[in-house]
Amino acid sequence: MSGTRIVIAGGGLAGLTLAHYLNRHGLDVAVYERDTSIGAREAGYRIHINSTGTSALHAALEPRLWELFLATSGMPNDDMLLFDEQLNLRPGRDRSATEGTGVPTDIPEHLVVCRSTLRRILYLGLEKAVHFGAKVTGYHSNPDGTVTVLLGNGDSVEADVLIAADGINSGVRAQRLPQVKVADLAARHIAAKVPITEETKAKLPTELFNTFSLAYADDWTGLTLGPLERSDPGSPLVKQQDVDFQNEATKNYALSIFNSVESLMMPDAELFTATPEQLKAYALERVASWHPALVETVRLWDTATVQALTLRSCVPVSAWEPSNVTVVGDAIHAMSPACGIGANTALRDAHVLGGELLAAARGEKDVVDGIGAYEEAMRDYGYKALRISAAVGEKVIGHLPLPE
Repeated sequence: MSGTRIVIAGGGLAGLTLAHYLNRHGLDVAVYERDTSIGAREAGYRIHINSTGTSALHAALEPRLWELFLATSGMPNDDMLLFDEQLNLRPGRDRSATEGTGVPTDIPEHLVVCRSTLRRILYLGLEKAVHFGAKVTGYHSNPDGTVTVLLGNGDSVEADVLIAADGINSGVRAQRLPQVKVADLAARHIAAKVPITEETKAKLPTELFNTFSLAYADDWTGLTLGPLERSDPGSPLVKQQDVDFQNEATKNYALSIFNSVESLMMPDAELFTATPEQLKAYALERVASWHPALVETVRLWDTATVQALTLRSCVPVSAWEPSNVTVVGDAIHAMSPACGIGANTALRDAHVLGGELLAAARGEKDVVDGIGAYEEAMRDYGYKALRISAAVGEKVIGHLPLPE
């Protein structure tokens, strides 16, 4: 399989981590990403990375980039607390589902990371391999076993292996596995960043400064706070990066989400056309009777970062016959955010599939057999994570159960 051309659709965390792993081992990999540049849009917020995720990143990143990852991550105390709307502590939840499966180094089990900063780090060293402004729309399987990858601008590229890392709305998955359905879980989020400065920190409830906190009422209306305070923003490694990188990676913030079940939220037609100012005002109205510190948390939202989100999940399907077109991350197991393990599961995909493709490149196994072994493993741990997340989300977010 030496000289195999591997194309990855999508330059999110799973796609870029896999590209790094393959590139580091000398394999020919190209990534096609619909964004026009690495900083083209608000690339999500703060995410939780456990030892499953750090193991995958440690295997993929060269030492300098690994150190940059640690410098820009946060290492909060690892409480994950639940409160009611008056900030009274609720019984703790079973946290076993949030624990990872790896032990890469002597770092904490739970890190918090800015998705956008991690993406910037993963791009470093892959500048020649990543093609921006190039959305993969589908593919043709050719009689000689190759794949013609179709791009949105009418161009195409030839590959021996195609990997869909293009998220929950994956065009490649829709073609490769049309049986995979995406369910609306009937819950809605309004998400925002709260800048963390000395001034805002003095106004935010100290008990919320841990890995992740959720305060929620009996009707499941909730408000989260997940702080990200960077470990070493003054690191020389940060100072070596471009201005955009430095500006982002030296800022601390918290992710705050107002969540409600769909039936209690404003109608979708209004929710998804409302301005950030209107969304913030709406959230403030909904929490007006809550503990003053929680109301203050919403007041501190950075209006420019406010957006509405739908909670959706892929629905597990039974095994399929492997081929040289496969799927990773949210393209196959997008899940409820209730456990904070979606990104970790996607990074695990990159780690496992990367190992199988490397074994095939070394002639140790057939490439389709390697992909089949990855898919079998992924259906086990990925669907397990998806089901656990859905079950926890039913309890604390009040969203619908997974369709059978």
